Parts: sequence; C-alpha cells; structure tokens
Amino acid sequence: MNSFIRFKLALTEDKAVIRPYFEDKWAELSNSLDDDLTDSLLLITALHSKWAKFLKTLNTEDLKVEFIHPEHGTRVSLLENIAFYSWHCKHHLAHIQQALVSKGKYN
Repeated sequence: MNSFIRFKLALTEDKAVIRPYFEDKWAELSNSLDDDLTDSLLLITALHSKWAKFLKTLNTEDLKVEFIHPEHGTRVSLLENIAFYSWHCKHHLAHIQQALVSKGKYN
C-alpha cells in the first residue's frame, strides 16, 4: 500500500517527499499477528489488481518521475521503484512459500 501511495504522490506532487515508516513495529501490531489471513489475502489481491492496472497506464515520461526518500536522501524514479518492488514481492512470496512448506515448524 505504501508503494502504491508513493507512486501517486510522485505523479501528483512536485518533488514529492515520501514518508518512511517502521515496518518492524507495524509487524508487531495485533492485527499483524492474527493467524486468519483471509482479509489480508483479499486486501493484497485487490491492491495488486489496482496497482497493475495503474502501472499499465504509465508512459515513459511518467516512469522518469521521481520521489525523494528522506531516510536515504535519495531520489527514486518510478521505474527504479518498479524494479525494486518486483524483487521485493518475489522475496515476500519466497517467505510465504517457505512457511507453507515448513507448516510453521522451525528447522
């Protein structure tokens, strides 16, 4: 969700500065610890559907648009962010697949 919002900020604000957040602390909140993944799966399915449709509308100039990441002091183009999130989503998928194979058992 944050990346989707970052794309929209970049495209609607001049020199958009995104807001970092503490992912580790978000993961500790009670709704992140719930074992029922039904709502999470619905949310991510809908989000990815909207995001994919949105990304398909971007042209070459849109992909050059940048946002500023204050934590690193860097400018990130939307094209770079797509590449990062491609890797990032595959990384998360691998974690999910590993968890399903191990069925929650630690090695």
